[in-house]
Amino acid sequence: MHKLTKTLFFLIFMPMAAWSQLPDDFPSVTQADFPDASVSSPRVFTGSSLFGYMNGGAELYLEYGFSLAAITEVSLSGGRYKIEVFKMNGPEEAFGIYSVSKFRCLDMPSYSGHTCRTSYQLQICKGQYYVSIINSNGTAADSTASARIGSLVSERIPAGELNLAGYLPGASIGSIKTGCFLARGPLGIVNGEPDLEDCFRGLKDFTAVILRGEEDYTISVKFGDTDSMNNFISQNNIGTAGDQVSGSDVNLPARLLSENHLIIKKHR
Repeated sequence: MHKLTKTLFFLIFMPMAAWSQLPDDFPSVTQADFPDASVSSPRVFTGSSLFGYMNGGAELYLEYGFSLAAITEVSLSGGRYKIEVFKMNGPEEAFGIYSVSKFRCLDMPSYSGHTCRTSYQLQICKGQYYVSIINSNGTAADSTASARIGSLVSERIPAGELNLAGYLPGASIGSIKTGCFLARGPLGIVNGEPDLEDCFRGLKDFTAVILRGEEDYTISVKFGDTDSMNNFISQNNIGTAGDQVSGSDVNLPARLLSENHLIIKKHR
């Protein structure tokens, strides 16, 4: 019986121990980084286990393509900080989740090409990682501590190739940073721009990069197959002629960028 008890203990707790391990190259924060602080052990989530952390938001991460997340809490100089590091399947996926999560940035620190700081949150997109650092009080001291944490995490992330020029030819870097979002499915559209939900209703297997202008949207959509693109064209009353696109609900110029890749301008 004693051997059986030990075996059951091993089988029950071995998966939990393995589940809590992080790869050596994962950009995590440890007690050694902040000897003057209290740093929790990371809570680690993979795949559908993310529902155990964010039951109301896990679907969005899974829609984009989610690999691994580590959640660490730090108590430092009277402030509390929750550090969420999400490893997505690639740079586009990381930018996508960042682009529909950021809101009313006070400024954009230079930790990477895509950052957003508010009083209570610092968000960073770099390579295939999306990082969110949430503080408890929204004070200047919290912003300073968040910057310290964010800089450290960002330094541990290798730069990844994110090139949206193929989606938005001619768009400025500044407009992409401030007015662009990327969606991989209906939840991304709803979170990025609910007014466009009807344009994509019922569609799957697409990557949409959408740039908000003062009077219109530039919508660049790469579809998984021709049928998906034709469904989009049909339900949005868009007519095509060669590489040109026209219709009552779009502005010219609009065109096919490549096979199964359509770009239009839609009135806001």
